[in-house]
Amino acid sequence: MQFNFHEIYKSSLFQKTLKKFLGGGNFEVVVRPACFFVRLKSEDAKFIKRIIVFPPHGFTGGEINLLNPHPEARKARVKILGKINPTKKGFKPLIREVKFDFSLTRNIPTEEMSAYARFSEKYCKSQLKSWKNWFYVVRENGWGNFYSLINFSNEWAIALLEKELIDQKAINIKFYLEKLPEPQGEKLRIALLKIEQVGDKIFDNKTFVAELLKFPSKILVPLLIQMLNAQETGKHEYCTFFALLLKVAKENKKLVFEEVNRAIELKSASYYYLEDLSRKLKMSFND
Repeated sequence: MQFNFHEIYKSSLFQKTLKKFLGGGNFEVVVRPACFFVRLKSEDAKFIKRIIVFPPHGFTGGEINLLNPHPEARKARVKILGKINPTKKGFKPLIREVKFDFSLTRNIPTEEMSAYARFSEKYCKSQLKSWKNWFYVVRENGWGNFYSLINFSNEWAIALLEKELIDQKAINIKFYLEKLPEPQGEKLRIALLKIEQVGDKIFDNKTFVAELLKFPSKILVPLLIQMLNAQETGKHEYCTFFALLLKVAKENKKLVFEEVNRAIELKSASYYYLEDLSRKLKMSFND
């Protein structure tokens, strides 16, 4: 029998797990291309906990062979609870049916127009994981900075995620918006807030993205760089603003390159993403 996410979420077993692991409060369901994350709407600034819900053959990456970057994590670990049937009271054993793909170092080659890395045996390894035991997916030395989890089973599966974050920089867009005429500044503020709220789903709205990119690059680029300091909520916020900067660079590469390098000098945003942007843009000058 096939089940849907709503049936899994409303089941007594999942609700019991939810309350035990995340406690009380308001929950948010983050929908990814091939899995779901359940999080507290108000998360701690240093230590976060989430529940991963895998459909049959689901995975955490944007594509099955894409690994997501996690430079925001000092370390992170996962525990697979097992397979879930909403009509049952307990989890079913899951034995070596979740594939854990991970990078061996912090920096590996990434896609030309994104911050994601495609699995490569030269830079990555795979392990098959089973239920009940915690295992690290990110370590402080950069191991697992890119990773993905794939459910090879034909059933829904549940996993717990615990992540300790590095110190996050604050977003400072007020400084830039105050220099603009009020209508323009307010329009940009609302647009950036919308992107922060929906993450990479913003690219489904091609009209919105096209309108955003009509703003002068000189105004837009410093704001997008500041938004690399956005809180990570599972919606790939960092990668979204990263991709928008690359889209701006298609038309104004020199300006984006200069602003990114200035931000590196001023340490005004996440060094990992700024360094990757700088490297990509520098290489493109030689194309």
